Amino acid sequence: MNKTKVLLRFSALYALIGTFLGSHMAGAGSMLFRAIHAHILLVGWLSLFAFAIFYAVFAIPKHSKLAAAHVWTALIGSFGLTFGMWMHYFKPEWAPETFSLIFYIVGGTVLIISFGLFAVMMFVYGRYLGEKE
Repeated sequence: MNKTKVLLRFSALYALIGTFLGSHMAGAGSMLFRAIHAHILLVGWLSLFAFAIFYAVFAIPKHSKLAAAHVWTALIGSFGLTFGMWMHYFKPEWAPETFSLIFYIVGGTVLIISFGLFAVMMFVYGRYLGEKE
């Protein structure tokens, strides 16, 4: 798996969705989606983009299980948090309230795990970090 490419592609999708929501809110004169809009752009676009740049700049071993776990938890967590937030706030008829809440909480928890794995990687792969001479 090319971690940089996967993260960049998903960050682009989040950027598109987030800016669409922002445009919709501006056009409608409503701030109804503001929390979801902000989380899609910060968690989805900005965080995934920053992680992609990290993998592009630093020589993290290609077959690192820790890096793979980080990428997968980032992708799953960013989707789980933002979609779970949407379900929790807008209560679609097809999703029971308990399911929406659990989806939201689990998504956020997986995202926290992703950031924890990223922090662990800073210490495990510290020898790969630093300025190029």
